[in-house]
Amino acid sequence: MFHISFGSCWVNLPIFLLIIIVASELLSRSTDVLEKKFGSGFVGSIILGFVTTFPELVFVLVAVHATARGEVAEVAMGSAIGGNILLFTLGYGAIIVFAWYYHRKRITLSPTLRDDLWYLVISTAFIVFAVTVDRRFDAWEGVVLVGLYAVYVVHQFIEARTLRKRRLEAACADVEEGQAKTVEEVLPDEAPGWRDYTKSAIFLSVGGAALFVAAEPLVKSFEEASLDVGISILVVATVLSPLASEMPEKISAFFLARKSMAGAQTAVANFIGSKVQNNSLLFGAMILYAKSRGVILFRADDMDTLKNLLFMVVTTAFGVKITYDLRLSKWEGAVSVGLYALVVAALFVPIPASLSCVFNVTSVGLVSLGILAALSLPKILKRRGGAVGTTDTHR
Repeated sequence: MFHISFGSCWVNLPIFLLIIIVASELLSRSTDVLEKKFGSGFVGSIILGFVTTFPELVFVLVAVHATARGEVAEVAMGSAIGGNILLFTLGYGAIIVFAWYYHRKRITLSPTLRDDLWYLVISTAFIVFAVTVDRRFDAWEGVVLVGLYAVYVVHQFIEARTLRKRRLEAACADVEEGQAKTVEEVLPDEAPGWRDYTKSAIFLSVGGAALFVAAEPLVKSFEEASLDVGISILVVATVLSPLASEMPEKISAFFLARKSMAGAQTAVANFIGSKVQNNSLLFGAMILYAKSRGVILFRADDMDTLKNLLFMVVTTAFGVKITYDLRLSKWEGAVSVGLYALVVAALFVPIPASLSCVFNVTSVGLVSLGILAALSLPKILKRRGGAVGTTDTHR
């Protein structure tokens, strides 16, 4: 890994945060040409979802790498859970409110978005199982989560190809009989040139290299800064790290939401795609790398981790609940933002030792699974036919 310093932690912190933000923006721009080829849905849920999750993934893996063998990777676990919470509260709610402010309409979504909610609930329930039932993360659990992500990618790719085929068939129906045309002539917007591919490759290479260079110095700066001000490393990683690494996605989403309601729908789809990848790819990769290095991700008696896990389940269940009806109102957005504020405030409230007999790994597991079953699964199992909106921007 890279060991670069420009001075004290307070000098390094803003510099490396800025590098991460600029690098993430370059990675986001590198996907523009792919959107022309595969459509906004696949690019939004998979490509952009991966790009916006990638800084957090690098941060988490570097945090694991910086942890000594046999020690607990507090920064890695805190950052993974914090990013998970942030996506479905502050970011999600802000986009909903922002779209209403500019367009005075609630956001309507495509019914196909419910597929993503299945992956979201399954991955969340599996993480709860690993922490509260198995009480540790084993390599096979990391493989299952990464495998779930692979299934998600294949599922989305198949849907993207199916929709492109339908668009091509619809466009060809307008071509006069006997008139031969290439795909580029029928669908000119889906035929990028070599200059587009070159620019995309440059953005991807420069952005990826910058992320790898800046990731480890950023982790060390967070650790030193938190110790200087007397704040727990876990709190710093849970709050500040996700805010920094997710900032490019938030900025892009705000521009999309301001442009049109279709843009707001795409922004919401991107948030949910990032949430799925956070639950599957990020957690799975973190588990596998931690096992390979002999690093512990949590202890069963760690009250902070259990508390944050419960917050993650609550925010996920709430997000699934308000999303499943495919209508997002300004009030649901406001509540989502408020929920994030409550979670951040609760991070600074320690669990009293007198409650340790009640608030433990078993009770958190039962409550978490109960919340998922009561709020999420009935919404997903309920079949509601027909599209709510007329525009399918998710796929």
